[in-house]
Amino acid sequence: MTPAPQLTVYAGKSTDVGQYRDNNEDSVVVAGTLCVVADGMGGHEKGEVASRLCTRTLAYSPIFSLPGGMTPEEEKAFDSEVASEALSGDAGSRLLRRRRKETSALNRQILKTLDKIKGIIGEADEAIKGALDLRAGTTVTGAWLTHIGDQQMWFIFNVGDSRTYRLVRSEDVETEDALSISNGPVDGLELEQITVDHSEVQYLVDTGQITALEALTHPRRNVITRALGTGNYWEPDFWVIPAREGDRLMMCSDGLSGELSHNYMARVLATVEHPQDAADVLQMAALRAGGRDNITVVVADAITTEDAQARADELKELTESAAQQIVTGIDGYDYHHTTTTEEEQFHSEKDLHHEING
Repeated sequence: MTPAPQLTVYAGKSTDVGQYRDNNEDSVVVAGTLCVVADGMGGHEKGEVASRLCTRTLAYSPIFSLPGGMTPEEEKAFDSEVASEALSGDAGSRLLRRRRKETSALNRQILKTLDKIKGIIGEADEAIKGALDLRAGTTVTGAWLTHIGDQQMWFIFNVGDSRTYRLVRSEDVETEDALSISNGPVDGLELEQITVDHSEVQYLVDTGQITALEALTHPRRNVITRALGTGNYWEPDFWVIPAREGDRLMMCSDGLSGELSHNYMARVLATVEHPQDAADVLQMAALRAGGRDNITVVVADAITTEDAQARADELKELTESAAQQIVTGIDGYDYHHTTTTEEEQFHSEKDLHHEING
């Protein structure tokens, strides 16, 4: 049986202060196969510091550069555990036991990996509390594409009301020249919200006190119940889902999801091929829709490492060709150096001060 091709992330990201805010308290990072969006809160630049501490702590953690967050020793122990049951019994029973063992070992390793991610998020919480003394906090959501053994998967986490979505297409949906960007639904096309908001209105929806439609305009829709750095409850939620070539995920702050409908976002993600273009289109649409908050979005595609290398080589070739054309074209121009010797002299700030006050 041919092993599945190794996957990596091909992502685009965009962030904007919005139409009414003075500063951007959102932070975004794409580091390897890790994508993170954080939405700071606190005002007077404290929220900005909180969100950046969060994304930096996650991006700099070495576990996200290791398969499944496993050290080489842990990976070797996992492989040995999976193989141990294949050494006894007849072929049929060995195969059954091996499959059971693989599943059991995989589940145990997933739980260990989740504990490690939770520990890194806890480090971010402590870093924010230490730097800002409980005066600010941040939400965070992210997706990490990795593999444990030959199983490739997304680890998705969330604290607060920033969201992670997944585009779901049925096989019979045509997305080339078949969809226009509008708010109407399309059969077989869905934008699945993977994460669940930690907010007051989500609690009211879950308990049946208000409808999801009423939640969109509820006066307390921006009040969250979990955040990092505030000294309150910050436990992250986790989802682990199989990763396949062609997956498209989107992470965003509520400045984007609060302005655009599911159907609109789904159509953009289905029709705009390049993830950076999709992120830019979504950001501009949120600005046109009102832009009442900071707007941040990451669009992440799962592609094979071979495809990623081919795209990198193509971009390098195009860049080199364009640069060569510019250099070659310079020879066809006549120009004269018009700057005088006096204008070329460097004046330090100290010298200028003496000249003005001398």
